[in-house]
Amino acid sequence: MKFFKALFGLGAAAGVGALMGVLFAPKKGSETRKDLSKKQKEYEKTLKKEYNKSIDQVAGEIKKADKKVSEATDKMKDQIKDQKM
Repeated sequence: MKFFKALFGLGAAAGVGALMGVLFAPKKGSETRKDLSKKQKEYEKTLKKEYNKSIDQVAGEIKKADKKVSEATDKMKDQIKDQKM
């Protein structure tokens, strides 16, 4: 949930910043568009980095859960085996 809030905040801030830049910039339109394109690429890079970080965290948690399930399954198998003997 935090990721989506941060993503929304980042998008909103980028939108407001871009709008303010266009409205109040003393530069020519072509320079402004070039700057906006550059910022957009920076935001895209940041977003991809955060996305990949989140994916890695989720993958790590899945691996931990899988390990715990495997350990519990092995323990139960051993207990069943012991009861049969």
